[in-house]
Amino acid sequence: MALTPVAASGAPADLDAAERAYRAFMIALGLDADHPTIVDTPRRVAQAGLDLFRGLHADPVRALGGGEPIEGVYPGPVVVRDIPYSSVCEHHMLPFKGVVSVAYLPDRMLAGIGDFDAMIRVLAARPQMQERLADQIAQTVVDTIGARGVLVVLSAEQACMWARGERTVGSEAFSVSSRGVYDSDPVQRAEARSLIGL
Repeated sequence: MALTPVAASGAPADLDAAERAYRAFMIALGLDADHPTIVDTPRRVAQAGLDLFRGLHADPVRALGGGEPIEGVYPGPVVVRDIPYSSVCEHHMLPFKGVVSVAYLPDRMLAGIGDFDAMIRVLAARPQMQERLADQIAQTVVDTIGARGVLVVLSAEQACMWARGERTVGSEAFSVSSRGVYDSDPVQRAEARSLIGL
């Protein structure tokens, strides 16, 4: 599975260094970092960063759990729709948020419905790109429960769009990632897309 570049380092967080760096960043932008209303901002941003990127040292496979065995072949897809998430775009360190829907065709294991939320929260709590996030969710389902097919649809409202540049408000981007039969069988893929609501 492709990891977020920073996640691969395994380096522990250094709150004091983050605080110093953000203070220097504020000063470089021309702000008075000693002004009473923002003097504590570097520490607050550093602490927020710890929370925003808490998924860097967590395992999404463990979050999804080991799954529950089923007898024989499960007859049809399982769909979990509209799981909310939020993340931070690695390009500008601005937030994006939306919902994730997952359809999977089980082989021998079923995942707990609530465990999808935990797994998605781990993967989203890293510097991300929405396309990579969709891909990582699909791969985690395959790695954890060996599904015969996985289809992930992820929507995103990007602060990169509405908070900077042209400030385009109200746009939404979609990313789709698939594995197994949902890559190779157009009939099953169409069924999964329909169940997700595409």
